[in-house]
Amino acid sequence: MRPDIYELLAAQQTASTTVTQLNAATKSTYIDKSNVEFWSGMITIARALQESRTYAHGLPIPETSGISVISVADGGTEKFGDTLGDTEIYRVENIDLDNCSVGFFDGASVNPITPIANGPIRTPLYVTKLAYLVFSNVSGSGQTPSVTFSKVSL
Repeated sequence: MRPDIYELLAAQQTASTTVTQLNAATKSTYIDKSNVEFWSGMITIARALQESRTYAHGLPIPETSGISVISVADGGTEKFGDTLGDTEIYRVENIDLDNCSVGFFDGASVNPITPIANGPIRTPLYVTKLAYLVFSNVSGSGQTPSVTFSKVSL
């Protein structure tokens, strides 16, 4: 007899359970009568994770919004979002570059974010622990770019 979903995930806390793990558990199952209990468990767990980590309809979690001001020395770089938890996601609403450049960074490569015709940066942007923002400053003096954000997943 195959273990149920609760047995597959019993050794870990809810905070460390990921959608990837749930998807992996379902790959080898069929949708038929013999798996109704398994799928019922999957749906229950997926729903509990969604309800505990997000706000209805993907809206920002109200008490988690803010503005982060980042000090970047001349010739320096600073990160935003690199310390997020494994399942956390920030939605960036606005970025004030303050003479800096910004890009997504994964720890190895930078993908520059370009403002629209010297105007604002297209938002929203989503920041995770594996794809966060890095600000670079070559303006000749220290700068303080800022990020307006809301957490959309805990």
